[in-house]
Amino acid sequence: MKDLYELRKNLHQNPELAFEEHETAALLMDFLEKQMQAHPQNASKFKIHRFKNSLGILVEYSSGEGDYRFFRADMDALPILEDTGCDFASLTPGRMHACGHDVHMTVLMGLICRCLIHAPKQNLLFLFQPAEEGKGGAMSILNEGIIQRYEIEAATALHIASDLPVGTVSSRAGVFFGIPQEFDVKFWGKSAHVAFPEKGKDAIASAIAFAQMMRDDIAQLAKDERVIYHIGKIDGGSIRNVIAESCSLEGTHRSIKRESRDRMNQLTLENAREAAALTDSTFQVDFLCSYDAVVNDAKLVKQLVHACEAVGVTYQEAEIAMTGEDFGFFTTLYPGLLFWLGSDCPQPLHSPRFLPSEKSIDVGIELMWHLAQS
Repeated sequence: MKDLYELRKNLHQNPELAFEEHETAALLMDFLEKQMQAHPQNASKFKIHRFKNSLGILVEYSSGEGDYRFFRADMDALPILEDTGCDFASLTPGRMHACGHDVHMTVLMGLICRCLIHAPKQNLLFLFQPAEEGKGGAMSILNEGIIQRYEIEAATALHIASDLPVGTVSSRAGVFFGIPQEFDVKFWGKSAHVAFPEKGKDAIASAIAFAQMMRDDIAQLAKDERVIYHIGKIDGGSIRNVIAESCSLEGTHRSIKRESRDRMNQLTLENAREAAALTDSTFQVDFLCSYDAVVNDAKLVKQLVHACEAVGVTYQEAEIAMTGEDFGFFTTLYPGLLFWLGSDCPQPLHSPRFLPSEKSIDVGIELMWHLAQS
């Protein structure tokens, strides 16, 4: 495990944003090649595939006839300034593995190492996937069609959790993670001195009206559907005594059903149009990244429960999370399983102080090893 702990530290020290994971991929490839050289007796059963349009790495383990079990870890970091104080903190200011992807990659590499040593009979695929954080890296992988060449019986991934102790995991059958949708709304008016408002078109007034319209409509929708609509950033105007010429809003909404997502998108367009008309302004709405819901297969959840029993890990039934995860693209195509892995970290995900315990790596590898052979 010492080598894997060092790998985790190296990955943590070298965080890279979505579709920029050059050093991350190099660290993974170097470690993988050394492990294969150290275990030549089974190395011939492995093939490494690279992708043309991303920095992803697909490791194929073929042990004979039959379908493949597929395991995935995400590679990218976040634009956050680290404040953990650990001795392997990020070496790049403003970049940090604040969502546990360094642990995810290390667990997946540990599973590969187990296979190099023990050569299981099950055919397996291991994907190090770029760009999970809002860029839809899973879709970039699927668009190349390499994964689809294999008959895949199950897709599995884990996500580190901030509110669970090491030695506890949590999941549920059915919808596990919801559908995220990011959006930008911008209004353009006309600047004028505040003393002569009739000469201007107030873009901020349109933005305020839009936000209130959405608040009212979402309150109605939320009576029947589980939804979240959040505007996290507003930027408008240049000086206090001038009517704002432009104002932009950035936000995200979350839902369980595609119909709810589509309805919120429709409301965003309709209300932006109406709010712009109030001040005779123009507007633009851009819908950015959206993922499929993560839906867990009931049989695979039962396998997780049995794996927990086998390795002495506590299993807890989870609530539906409104977190977005592009692993949902895989669970749309294949029977899938995603679960929370306890980390002993009291800080929330995406916090500058988020730092999972390395002991979570051991638990993750043990569980994945049992699931690989289920």
